[in-house]
Amino acid sequence: MKEPEISPDFTIEDIHKIREYDAERRRIIGDEAYWAEVRADSLYVQEKIKEIREKKRLAQNAAGIGKAV
Repeated sequence: MKEPEISPDFTIEDIHKIREYDAERRRIIGDEAYWAEVRADSLYVQEKIKEIREKKRLAQNAAGIGKAV
């Protein structure tokens, strides 16, 4: 099964391609495995968001300290 090609403009057709791809993939690997992957992906993204927020917070704190000095 080949991943869908998404246009740089991200059109409504791309959304349909992604939905069809996900439906086919879910049918092939089964619901339980599919949702396990979705959960794993979401946890990964949540971790990345936490890391970015922490870096942003540290940068803002460092900028604030620099202004105070």
